[in-house]
Amino acid sequence: MNRWKVDRIASAVGFSVPHMMVSTVTGTFEEFSGELQGNIADLTKSKISFQVIVPSIQTKNRDRDLHLCSEDFFDAQIFPQMTFTSRSIYNDIDGKYQMSGDLTVKNTTKRAVFCITPKEVTIFGANYLVEGEIKRKDFGLMWNRAIEAGGVMVGDVIDIRMTIVVSKDEENIKQQQPE
Repeated sequence: MNRWKVDRIASAVGFSVPHMMVSTVTGTFEEFSGELQGNIADLTKSKISFQVIVPSIQTKNRDRDLHLCSEDFFDAQIFPQMTFTSRSIYNDIDGKYQMSGDLTVKNTTKRAVFCITPKEVTIFGANYLVEGEIKRKDFGLMWNRAIEAGGVMVGDVIDIRMTIVVSKDEENIKQQQPE
């Protein structure tokens, strides 16, 4: 089976969440890894796993990043990693795919669905746009504060948007070469 590794330099893991009812906080995770096992040109025959290192969160505000890593949100000291493992991938419309799998955040595992749009697929690797949304409270990310004008400080729905580039796993290449 072909193994393709996520290229951390060429890929990006981003998110956005409503903030104070009038703005949006955007951020990224700078440390992550992943693997696609199977056919990069036909994801229905593939399995995908992905890991994100929580303390690598960046929202352009150090105090907020520290708060997000605290017990109020991710509790990154105890739960330093989020994981995703696909269960099924099927064809959608216009060459896109729908991927369903298990997302684990803070030791809570729930089903998550992502739309995958292939951007470029070659013999050397592939580039995909991966999009989805989750409800943060489903994963125990409960902290919030009421704001004076009404509403709450942090919205419940987190939009996830990733650019994922995969290339041939070097170990897999070495194993396939004759000695």
